[in-house]
Amino acid sequence: MPKHIAAAVFAIILTLAGCSPKITPKASQIAEIISPRFVPAADISKFQYDTIPQWMYPDDSLYITDSFPDAATFLPPPPPTDTTNSEFRYDFGRWKWGKRQRETERGRQASQESLYGIVRMCTIYSEVFGFVIHPETTPAIYRFMLYAGETGYRATINAKNKYHRPRPFELMNDSIWGEFDGEYLRGDGSYPSGHAALGWATARALTEIVRDTDDEDLGGWILMRGEMYGASRVIVGAHWQSDVEAGLKVGDAAFNAMQNSPRYQQHLEAARKEYNLLKKQQK
Repeated sequence: MPKHIAAAVFAIILTLAGCSPKITPKASQIAEIISPRFVPAADISKFQYDTIPQWMYPDDSLYITDSFPDAATFLPPPPPTDTTNSEFRYDFGRWKWGKRQRETERGRQASQESLYGIVRMCTIYSEVFGFVIHPETTPAIYRFMLYAGETGYRATINAKNKYHRPRPFELMNDSIWGEFDGEYLRGDGSYPSGHAALGWATARALTEIVRDTDDEDLGGWILMRGEMYGASRVIVGAHWQSDVEAGLKVGDAAFNAMQNSPRYQQHLEAARKEYNLLKKQQK
């Protein structure tokens, strides 16, 4: 999705809601530890997210600058839109499965998860962790998620432009189901899924916060939600299943490359310290 179009759409949404978009401070300006504040996830409605422009990331919000993983160089081409092709038949079957979910609770969840970026990552993982993730309460964890997710997404861009695959709602002449999706997706490459790459890179990074702690089992729930975020794209008709699976591969590649980034290691250490402080506050 072109960033300038996405930002314009988001600004219109905020205007209609009576809000003015504000530029969030550069993530690099967030202190390493700013006395995090434990707030139960149930109180998330007390925090404003509509002033965090999820597409307006700081220019430097990446964990990789050199040897950046480029999905166009390692992903195979997407399956051809031919029903004699077994991979596309699977894609088609999953598209039909997704349509059946739309009027269910899972479908409503998928519609909400059509919101791209840090805002939805915060609301999803606040529920998983049990505390509100927000720049005001958990600045280090927020920054860590912001950088990890954006790194995963940006690794998809060249492949999207290379393959320029039509999205399911385009090919099937269907309506788009996601609440935050729209016609701006028409003509934007479907393969690989940027949502899936962002969500999976974020999930992989977040598991590192709880690794080697008493809460290590939490890592499984984090990964499950990351995978569900990608699957939601099939339900709303924005992506084929193979797009999502490719997005997960890109998220993995981005996460693996992050390990060599000094910035990533510094931010991870800050997020771990913040998490431990939050756990003490909870007790």
